[in-house]
Amino acid sequence: MKQAILGSLRTLGGFAAARALTAGKLRILCYHGLWTLDAPPFGNRLFMPHRQFADRMTWLAGSPYPVLPLGEAVDMLADDALPKGATVITIDDGWSSTYTHMLPALEACGLPATVYVSTYYVENDGPVANVAANYLAERAPAGTYDLAGVLPGLDAPLVLGDAASRDRAGDLLRTAVDDVGFQPRMVGLAEVANRLGVGTEPWWSQRQFHLMRPEEVQDAARRGLDIQLHTHRHKGLHRYIDALPQELADNRASLAAMLGGAHQDHFCYPSGGFDARGEAMLAEAGIKSATLVTEGLNAPGTNPYRLRRFLDGRTVSEASIDAYLSGILDIAERLR
Repeated sequence: MKQAILGSLRTLGGFAAARALTAGKLRILCYHGLWTLDAPPFGNRLFMPHRQFADRMTWLAGSPYPVLPLGEAVDMLADDALPKGATVITIDDGWSSTYTHMLPALEACGLPATVYVSTYYVENDGPVANVAANYLAERAPAGTYDLAGVLPGLDAPLVLGDAASRDRAGDLLRTAVDDVGFQPRMVGLAEVANRLGVGTEPWWSQRQFHLMRPEEVQDAARRGLDIQLHTHRHKGLHRYIDALPQELADNRASLAAMLGGAHQDHFCYPSGGFDARGEAMLAEAGIKSATLVTEGLNAPGTNPYRLRRFLDGRTVSEASIDAYLSGILDIAERLR
């Protein structure tokens, strides 16, 4: 029903009218990684199929929404000087597929983009264990599994059946892998994968859950991808607000070592976790803007530490993303 309504509004000129009414607001798109394996996609808005992303960029390049670099757009938003329909592309985390698939698609379309890089898993080359743990909990055959001794906290049998049991299992596995250091985490993750009958291939060797390597971050920056801050260890502010200054410093130091001292002054809240107490810390660190995962457009005068975005994904239709970019969803929200 929603898609039919959006399609009708699009055809009858509703999107064009909304674009005119919201012309001076900044649109920000949000992506994470891409799904590059032959297996069925995992993570709707975490890993979009790579061909879908390429098609989306081709559509965006031909749309009435001019795509600007983040820093330029933030400055123009503050001055109320944006071109009509101005749009920014942001990419969170720095997944391997950002380099192997996103960057070529962006280059082919001539589109600028910013990637917020969380650097711990760039320095430590292995799969992001808590994300891989969710994948294992979702894809393992139904059954009861003995994981005793593999990782702390996994002494009780792990039951996998319906969606609720898999959610609980995912929570347990994420906690278990996060509670140990990098090397035992990798060993434990591989053992869990094998005991659950999923195995580590092809997702491990094909780097589905890895972030970029340092040399890939360097090459991406050389090719024009804007590299910015996302904390070092991807710690959400809603739980680790006091760690933010050190996380920013570690994140900056890591990127500076890779990029030859280039300064980063834009930030993305890990997992969208927002805490207003962090704004003073961001200002003290010289941060110019910070992005949320809350949906919406950004009017001139918007707090630059509360920039809203639209999270694109596998189940998001072209009509839905056009509805966001046109501003019709923003107008509807304000009329409620």
